[in-house]
Amino acid sequence: MRSSSKESSVLILMPTGRDAELVRSTLQGVGIDARACEKFDELIASIPKGAGALLLAEEAVEPQALDQLIKALETQPVWSDLPVIVFSSHNRNAEFLSETLGGRINVTIVERPIRITMLVSAVRGALRARQRQYQARDLLDQLEEADKQKDLFLATLSHELRTPLNSIVGWIQILRTRKLDPADVERAIEVIERNAKGQSEMISDILFVSRIITGKLEIKHEPIDVGNIVDLAVEMIRPSADAKNILLSVDSSEYEPVPVEGDSERLQQVFLNLLTNAVKFTPEEGRVDIGLKREGSNVTIQVSDSGQGIDRQFLPYVFERFRQADSTYTRRIGGLGLGLAIVRHLVELHGGSVAVYSAGKDQGSIFKISLPVADSKLLARTNGGSRTPVISQEIQRKIKGMKILLVEDDKDSREMLEMVLALYGVDVESAESAREAYEKIRAAPPEVLVSDIGLPGEDGYDLIRKVRILPSKAGGDVPAIALTGYVSVQDRNLALDAGFQDHVPKPVNPNLLLELLVKLRPRQKIPAEVV
Repeated sequence: MRSSSKESSVLILMPTGRDAELVRSTLQGVGIDARACEKFDELIASIPKGAGALLLAEEAVEPQALDQLIKALETQPVWSDLPVIVFSSHNRNAEFLSETLGGRINVTIVERPIRITMLVSAVRGALRARQRQYQARDLLDQLEEADKQKDLFLATLSHELRTPLNSIVGWIQILRTRKLDPADVERAIEVIERNAKGQSEMISDILFVSRIITGKLEIKHEPIDVGNIVDLAVEMIRPSADAKNILLSVDSSEYEPVPVEGDSERLQQVFLNLLTNAVKFTPEEGRVDIGLKREGSNVTIQVSDSGQGIDRQFLPYVFERFRQADSTYTRRIGGLGLGLAIVRHLVELHGGSVAVYSAGKDQGSIFKISLPVADSKLLARTNGGSRTPVISQEIQRKIKGMKILLVEDDKDSREMLEMVLALYGVDVESAESAREAYEKIRAAPPEVLVSDIGLPGEDGYDLIRKVRILPSKAGGDVPAIALTGYVSVQDRNLALDAGFQDHVPKPVNPNLLLELLVKLRPRQKIPAEVV
């Protein structure tokens, strides 16, 4: 909470004798900051500079001065209601002051003579009330800042989505002219694919953060070797580093392979995010150093770079969602400001911590992750995450001639999957709704059902539940894959509980889908020469 000594100071105005000095010294003696004002104008001028409470004698509140005080207090911010304590000489005056001031300002009337304990108690009560007002002010400031960040994020999101969309739409229009030579066609496809993949990753990051915020993200808990995962992340980022002549160096001389309990896929995401940032913000011919070591009961991974560094004022906000050091329209490097927020959340879900250091602009930066070593009873096991599967000749032979029913209401997605599957000799029949699919299954059960979840009318869950009620010969036992944009752990469990054998998130990895189809294809249907 932002606060200053003036904000908790008591301003005193007692024009008679030495009352003001006596009260000031009494309050100072019990640790309350107080300042005596000699004139009413001085008091009024001091209020905007910060005050915890006003302490006035009734003789200081003359009619003209009273109007001036009320006018000054009426200009307070919406969160402010400055406490005013007025010393009254007798009961009649107290009643008059209460009636005159009570409905207009936050006033407490205290009758003289007043004991020191009562004075201190009244002032401390007023200061506590003032502190609550400051808390409300700080909360309003945070809400305003959050609102600004939201607006900035939406503007950035619009820009980051529209920029690749511009390339995609532009190249599609050019392709439709059919005036490109094969090399330009290949280039167009590459640009469209790269930008579409970038959009997909951006949307995935937003949904990923949403799952973290709502507590719906689950991670695996298994013994893994962090060294292998770091090596894989380094190899994945190496082409980007080579393109900028950036030296990637890994030092594991002080690292001994020990098991860390966690999720290899999520930790790979952590290291890849850090390395992507390091390469992105490091100029050509710079360097990025990765260090692994065992420190007591922890494994530490440090990523340092010779890049543009981080302003010290921004360091406390590095791991906050949607925050970027450069959020201006002239910034050179894009992104939504989610990568490091994801890093922090994932590391904390593993029971670890992440810290950042930078000497300032153009001084590079250092990110250090600390992960606890797994229980000694767990056996270390290498698990470097999953690679994109390559379709072998064996799988291509096994899938040829396979009959599947594809249920997808989106025409573009349906046609794309039909084309991919047809390329490998799969016999595809399609349906646009759960009702149509159900009737086709009853008429001629496929070898495997591949169904979207978000269908119009009845959804994919309704479809598979109805199918499972059918007799086996009518398709009740048909293997089924849920093909869906609902990608959380809970969504996968819902699909499996409903009756699907597997769950494939969109955008679909065709290779993964083909492997699953072969896995689920009834053995007697596989061509004899490959069984």
